[in-house]
Amino acid sequence: MQEMNGSIPSGARATSRVLLLSDRDRLLLLQARETSAGHSWWVAPGGGLEPGESFEAAASRELLEETGQAVPIGSWVWTRRHVYTFEGRRYDQYERFFVARWEGGEIAPIRQDSYVAGHRWWSLGEIEASTEDFAPQRLAQLLPQLLRGEYPHPAIDCGV
Repeated sequence: MQEMNGSIPSGARATSRVLLLSDRDRLLLLQARETSAGHSWWVAPGGGLEPGESFEAAASRELLEETGQAVPIGSWVWTRRHVYTFEGRRYDQYERFFVARWEGGEIAPIRQDSYVAGHRWWSLGEIEASTEDFAPQRLAQLLPQLLRGEYPHPAIDCGV
């Protein structure tokens, strides 16, 4: 896997995502939907950085907006550059993924993006057995290391 720890690539939108793990080793994922294509997939909570905001601050803010809970943000573990088309528009996104541990509470989004159809806590076995699409696609391969508390340093490229 290629390391991608430098600055934000030219032309890319900077984004933070949070791999929120429960005390039962479950991962919170949001179901995203592209209505025009009839496609859905599962993705970690997160979103774009605001002007002057750090990746860590964006991760914390986005997690609060999308779960209703303030959770301490942990290690930066993965990076990915993803160029894609959504609802007929091209996007170029540079993402940093951070780990956080869930202490419990209700998922009650304060502000949820219109493309989010819902959320679910997933076990590793459920992800491995699922025919659903996940972002990143290698989620089932990369998650076990995080569940063991082994965080890559420096962060690794998790792929598309």
